[in-house]
Amino acid sequence: MKSHTKIFISVLLLLVFLEGLAFVGVRHLADTLSEFDHVARVDLVLMVGATNLSAFQLKKEIIFAKLSAATEELAFGQVNAARGQYLADYVKGLGDQFNNYVQLAQGQMQRIDRLIGVPEGLMASFDQMHLQTRQYDATVQAIFKAVEKGGFQLSLEDLERTDSQQKTLTENVQNIVLRVWALVHESMNKSRHWRDQSKLIFWFSLLFTATLGFLLFAFKKNLDEISRQKKDLEKLNQELDRFVHTVSHDIAGPLTTIVGYGAHLESHYAKQLDSLGRDCIIGVRKGASRLNVLIKDMLELTKMSRVKNPYSRVSLKEVIDVALANCDFMIRQVNAQIIVEGTMPEIICDRIKITAVFFNLISNALKFAKENVPPVIKIGWKETPREYEFYVQDNCIGIDPVHQQEIFDIFKRLHPADQFGGGSGVGLTIVKAAVEDQGGRVYVESTLGQGAKFIFTIPKNLIPAKPAYNSTPPKAK
Repeated sequence: MKSHTKIFISVLLLLVFLEGLAFVGVRHLADTLSEFDHVARVDLVLMVGATNLSAFQLKKEIIFAKLSAATEELAFGQVNAARGQYLADYVKGLGDQFNNYVQLAQGQMQRIDRLIGVPEGLMASFDQMHLQTRQYDATVQAIFKAVEKGGFQLSLEDLERTDSQQKTLTENVQNIVLRVWALVHESMNKSRHWRDQSKLIFWFSLLFTATLGFLLFAFKKNLDEISRQKKDLEKLNQELDRFVHTVSHDIAGPLTTIVGYGAHLESHYAKQLDSLGRDCIIGVRKGASRLNVLIKDMLELTKMSRVKNPYSRVSLKEVIDVALANCDFMIRQVNAQIIVEGTMPEIICDRIKITAVFFNLISNALKFAKENVPPVIKIGWKETPREYEFYVQDNCIGIDPVHQQEIFDIFKRLHPADQFGGGSGVGLTIVKAAVEDQGGRVYVESTLGQGAKFIFTIPKNLIPAKPAYNSTPPKAK
């Protein structure tokens, strides 16, 4: 795997990890705020309410103790009238104070009852305490009414019942206060725990952000190096193009001279040579011709490999007509029959390269025709959701399945150079380069002696180049 690809994958993984950290951090922050909100909205209210209820209950118990003392003094009947009136007014004042604390306690319980989010067990304890408080208040208020009507003697039964209710109620109130404090401490501990985790996430995020920055710096440096290498490669390609054209021109000149001298020798001096000499002249001319074809095919392959032509909408019928016109002499020479099956479509592709594909496949089929059997070449197509599929099928000598993957290699020949037209061995390599450059694929289906079917595809996702100018004339003003 290339270094810039590794860096890109590392950066991508770090970004995903940082996104996960951010999500967890926001979630912890939300939980922390939720706990603080719960503390402020519920726990503190419960704590204040339980503390106030405990204080109110203590006040009521003190008032009842004062009532007991006053009634005891009144019960003996050894007080004068003024003292008796004072104690009666005192008892009435104690009753008013007791009723005031009863109302304060009821208001506090109503406030607690309206809270949302109180644990069910704790709310049940408050409800039980509220019920016990009402029972206690009703007992004491009944005693106050009895005292105010002149019943100054408190029975032992009244005192025991009141004392029992006081103890039970006091224990429940203290238990609720302890549970509320425990709830507050639990919420604060949760908030502290999530705060510590948020800090840890922050430091991890900071570390990974620094790592990400370092990787991005390395990635940019790598991209700069790739850009420099790309420029060097483009320069090298330009120099290679010039070299190929220069060499081909320098070779083509001597080849033309060789062919010319060979033709002159054959026409003027053939009678003076024996059969071996005439065969040598013919061999020189054929070798020079094959070398000339090879140079042309190599130049064509160079174009297919490096030249990027713009994509455009192309009529395949016109392309095939051009390819057949270029093969017209060979078609007439072997009396071939060309059958185009169906109406060829219009597709987005490289016109120059698709023409070269059809020309090389048709000429290849003509070149490898069976002896004394006129070639029949069928050209057709079909469509799939993602691509167009074309084929060129013949009835020629066919290809052994063992060699079907090798035939697209450059200079690969399955027959001697002097058989089947003496091709250069580059034609199918040109086909493969032209098809793959457009994102397609090419393969062959064949059985030895029963013809071959060359199939290639062109994807449907090619985008045509935008026109360099607006062909629509401007509207007259």
